[in-house]
Amino acid sequence: MSAIAVVGSLNIDLVIRASHCPKAGETVVGNSFGMAGGGKGSNQALAAVRLNAKSYMIGCVGNDDFGRRLRSVLNENGVDCTHLETRKDAATGTAVITVNDEGESSIAISQGANSLLDSQAIIGAKNIFEASDCALFQMESPARTVVSGLKLAKQSGCKTFLSAEPPFSLPGEVWTSIDYLILNERALSFYAGTSDSHSIIEMAQEIQRRGVRCLVVTQSAKGGMIFTNDGEYFSFDAFSINAVDNTGARDAFCAGLAVALSEGMQLKYAARFGAACGALACTKIGAHPSLPWRHQVSALLGETADDEYEL
Repeated sequence: MSAIAVVGSLNIDLVIRASHCPKAGETVVGNSFGMAGGGKGSNQALAAVRLNAKSYMIGCVGNDDFGRRLRSVLNENGVDCTHLETRKDAATGTAVITVNDEGESSIAISQGANSLLDSQAIIGAKNIFEASDCALFQMESPARTVVSGLKLAKQSGCKTFLSAEPPFSLPGEVWTSIDYLILNERALSFYAGTSDSHSIIEMAQEIQRRGVRCLVVTQSAKGGMIFTNDGEYFSFDAFSINAVDNTGARDAFCAGLAVALSEGMQLKYAARFGAACGALACTKIGAHPSLPWRHQVSALLGETADDEYEL
C-alpha cells in the first residue's frame, strides 16, 4: 500500500445550484442547497484513501461544529488525522460555491484556521513525510508553510506535488523541491511571466528551466499536457462524462496521479488514471461526496483504456 501525506486546507462547502454564476452586483435565485466537506487538502487526503492508499492529513480546523464534522468524516474514511490541529483562535475554513447548469463553479473562501497552518506544524510532521511515498501541497495554505513543507518533504525522500491554484509568487529556491507541478493555463501564464501570445509549450519550458521535474497542465474537458525534465511532452485526453459539478475534480486528479505513480505506474498511465478520477468527481454534487473509489476508477479505465496505457 502506498502512503500519501497531504498538507493543506480543510473547508466546509456551502453549495448552491443556479442557472448561472452571479456577476458583480447580480443576485441569482438558486435551486438546491447542500453542505459538504471540502478544501483542497482534505479533498486530496480523502481521495487518496478511497484509492486504497494510506493517507495522512496535515492541517488546521477550528474548535467548532464544522471542524468536528470534517475530522469525523476523514476519520471514518480511514484518513490518519494525528497531525490535524484544532485551533481555538479561528473558525474552520468555509467556502461558498455556486454551481451552474453546465457543472462549472465559482467559489469564495474564508480561510479561517487554514491561515494558521505554520512551519512548526510541518516540522512536527517530519515523521509522516519520512513514512510517505508522496507529499501533496496546494495553495490554500500560507505561502511560507507551502515552501517549507515542500523543502522538508523533498529532503525526507517524498515525491512532491504542488497543485498551484490559486497561484501566488514562490521564491526561486523552491522550484527544485517540486517534482510534479500541476496547474491550469491561467496559473501557467502567471508563473511563466509571459503574455497569452506564448504557447503552452513555451511557457512550460520556461518554468521547467527553474528545476521542476515534471509539469502537468490541466485543460478541463480537453484533458491536458505533461512535460518531463528530459524535454519530452505528451497530451492526455479527458473522459466524456455528464458533468454536474466540477468542484473537487482537480483534487481528485492530483490524488489519482500521486497514488498511481507511488504504485509504480508509468507516467502516461498515471495521467490517464488521474484523469479518470477527475472525471468521476464531476458526476456528483459536492467535493467530498463526489470523490471516487478505486473500483469506480478501475471500471472506467477498463471500459476505455487503450493498449498504450497498460502497465
